[in-house]
Parts: sequence; structure tokens; C-alpha cells
Amino acid sequence: MLSLLAFLLTIGILVVVHEYGHYLCARMFNVKILTFSVGFGPKILSYKSRSNEWRLSLIPFGGYVRMLDEREGKVPENEKHLAFNNKNPYQKILIALSGPLFNILFAIVVYYIIALIGITELKPVISSINPTILQNTIKTDLAIPSQIVAIDGHQTKTWNDANEQFNQAVIHKAQFTLQLKPANVADLQTVNINSVILKQHFGASAYLETIGLYPMLFLPVISYVEPHSVADKSGLKVNDQIIAINSESVTNWLFVAQTIHSSPGETLRIKIKRGNNDLVYSIIPEGKSDVSGQIVGMLGIMPTLDQTMLAQNSFIQKYDWLHSLGYAFTECYGVIRFNLSSLYQIVTGGISPYNLGGPISIAKVGGLAIHDGIVHFAEFLALISIGLAIMNLLPIPVLDGGHILIYMIEIVIGKQLSNDVQIFIFKIGFVFVLGLSLFAIYNDMMRL
Repeated sequence: MLSLLAFLLTIGILVVVHEYGHYLCARMFNVKILTFSVGFGPKILSYKSRSNEWRLSLIPFGGYVRMLDEREGKVPENEKHLAFNNKNPYQKILIALSGPLFNILFAIVVYYIIALIGITELKPVISSINPTILQNTIKTDLAIPSQIVAIDGHQTKTWNDANEQFNQAVIHKAQFTLQLKPANVADLQTVNINSVILKQHFGASAYLETIGLYPMLFLPVISYVEPHSVADKSGLKVNDQIIAINSESVTNWLFVAQTIHSSPGETLRIKIKRGNNDLVYSIIPEGKSDVSGQIVGMLGIMPTLDQTMLAQNSFIQKYDWLHSLGYAFTECYGVIRFNLSSLYQIVTGGISPYNLGGPISIAKVGGLAIHDGIVHFAEFLALISIGLAIMNLLPIPVLDGGHILIYMIEIVIGKQLSNDVQIFIFKIGFVFVLGLSLFAIYNDMMRL
């Protein structure tokens, strides 16, 4: 029931935000609005105002703003100047762009309010390390856990702060120091970092995680199994605890990850604990190229975070009105980058398309967010709002990005495309979007 409520609230709020962007911009350019609908299909409720009809429709998978348009019916001579199709291409582009833009503005406002209320930040504490990566960059033994007190004399307050300072030091300095405070030890530990060595291995964009330092502790318990992956086909399940690989005991997730990555095409005997039962699976990791082009083994599983450690290393950080704005823009930029990167990875095969989720995934995650509180649900809304904006800006006919592409073509050729050509293009786009939606729903059903 909570998941259903979350889905209806999410779709309802974000559709209103998106469509109101189109609505407001169309009104600014003197386009007559006929209907503003939340949902598709038969109407449930409606209200007729002086300007247009406001409608709540039966099928809650989107919405629309219906504008006066000669391509959809006869328009009286005295209203032709109010028809959408008679506006210039630049105005049409802005009207199409305003929906996704409002979704992004909505996310900025949400993140701004969250920053004022207070956000959960991570302390600059190194909770786990990857010794295989670390041995190429830092020769000193590190005590775990250790708090990063300062980077080259500059104090650090949060993990993000430490990460940014570390990256800037790598870019601008040949050498710098990390000052660490190991747990239960009075003295500070100073670690010398050679930026030249880091750049040789990782380039200029080196962060703490890049060199094998992590703020979280990962448990060898599976939290996610990628649909249709090697792990999924082999029978591994969420909450399985990996206790041994090739008869070697597993004590942490990094050992699991290193063993899998170094064994593409090789058979691994993985022993797991499921409930009260111990099971053994013979699995061959699939070989895939990583970011450096090296072939590594992949199973399609993710670890579980140690929630106790996470709680110990977290605190609530409140921002003032000015810094909240900076936080909001930074968060939106990060989410946009992540969405575009994920989309690129799906197109190029780096991420399986079976990870795409549909309405059931939105309902499930939204239900969990509501359960965790209004701030978490607001954060979820911001994430989905940005995702909706990016999806709509894709140059696919039917979507806003497809409309924008058509209007840009009109600018180049100096005239409108014929109705027949536009109808044909939109039919192709509709089939593609429908197929993608059905595929996402199929993925949802497979997860269930």
C-alpha cells in the first residue's frame, strides 16, 4: 500500500511540475490551452476554468497539455494566431524545453530545502582499503579506521571535502601530505603522497576512492543481483553471504571483488550461506573491459554496506541560505552526470539494459523512501525528476527532445515539415518508446 501511494505521489507531483512548465511557457507565447491533464485516458475529474480544462485521468503514467493546433482539428480564423503550429520554431523549442527545465528547477528547489533542513554527511574516515590498488601509490601501512584530519595542512570536515581537497592537491602539487588520526591512538600519522606517481597510474582526476581508500565498509553479503547476469543465471540471490571462494575463507568484500576481477573465464567455486544452509556454486566470471581497457571478470553482484559503521561515521550538516544554493546546484550537476554516464554505459554495453526499471521499481523504491521519512522521499523525488528531464530531452520523436530536433530542422530548412512526415516520424518514436516502456516493465516483473 505504501509503494502504491509513493508511485501515485511521485507520478502526480512530477507530471504536474513537468506539464506546468509546458503550460506556463505556452501561455507566455499566447498559445491557447485546451486541456491540462494529469494521467491519460478517460477522465475521472475535471474542472473548466476561464482559460482551459483541468483534468485528472484514469491511467497514471504521465500527463499532457493539449494546445490549440491546426494539425489536430479545424481552428476558427480569429484564433489561428493562438494555434501552436503557427508559432515560430524558436518559441516551439522553448515550449518543448520548458517541461524538462521545470523538472530540473524542481530538483534544485528540493535539494536547497533539504540542505537548509540538514543533510547526512560522511565524516572523513577511512573505513576500508584496497591494498592491491594502494600498494602502487602509498607505501606506508595505514591503520583502519583512520580519520583524515587535514590534507596538506587544510582541515577536512566531510568525506566530500576531503575528496575535493585530495583531487586539487593531486592536480596542483607535486607532493602533499595526509594527516590521519587512527582510532584509539593519540598520535597523528602523516602520509606523504607523490602526485607524479598518482598521475602515472590514474591521471589527473584521482580521488581517495581511486587510490583504494573508502569511507564505508562493505560486507561479503549480496545486496543486488543484476538481472540476466552470470550471477543471476547461476542462482545467486540477494542476502546470500559469500563465505569462501575456491576453499579460501572470505572475510571482506574486497577479497571477493579482487578474486572475481582477476578470474575472467575461470571457474570459481563460491560457497555461500543462505539462511541456515551452506551451498556451493561453480561460476565462471564473464570477461568485460574496464575503463582502462583491461579484461576483468564480472558476475553482476553488489555488496552490502555495514550499516553500523555507516551510522557511526555519519552526521547531520545544515547549510545557510547561500551555501544551500551551492549544494543544490552541485547535487543536480552530479545526478545529471551520473544519468548521462549511465545512459552512455547502457548504449555502449558497459551496463546491462536489464537494469532499467519501470513503474514497479519506482513504486518499490519510493515506498522505501517514504518509510524512511519525508526528507528521503523528497530526495527520491529530486532524483526521479532529473531522470525524467533527461529522458524527455533524448532526441526521440514523441518525447520533448524529438520535438526540439524537429523544430531545429525547421529552422535549418526554413519551413515546417509536412504533417505526413511528422506523423510518420512520431509513429516511429511512439513504437520505440512503447517498446522501451514494456521492456522496463518486463524487467520489473523479472525482479519480482
